[in-house]
Amino acid sequence: MKDKKDKKEKAGENGGKLKRVELIFSAAVDEDFMDGFKKKGIGAHYTKISGVTGAGFSNPKLGDSVWPQLNEMIVVYCSKDEAEKIVGLAKDLREKYPMEGIACFVSKAKPR
Repeated sequence: MKDKKDKKEKAGENGGKLKRVELIFSAAVDEDFMDGFKKKGIGAHYTKISGVTGAGFSNPKLGDSVWPQLNEMIVVYCSKDEAEKIVGLAKDLREKYPMEGIACFVSKAKPR
């Protein structure tokens, strides 16, 4: 029994039921995401990767002379409740900036 309790404690309050939220968005809306995180009290622990290139369902962001814009990427490991709030923020910003390209993916995460 102790093994199960130790694993649960290591996984945090969620008992291992973590979510991985991955956001990929135009660098133009970076400040909006960071402000939204602060205002909603979410995303306190995240990994941010700047200067991400790629082509999705909006204009490519390749950082070159033809497609000069770049994307940002944020990854957050959090509870289901926090993941839902982050998804809500992404939806709100998609409505506010429909041409900027904002992707949001949620998956299960298992700490090792």
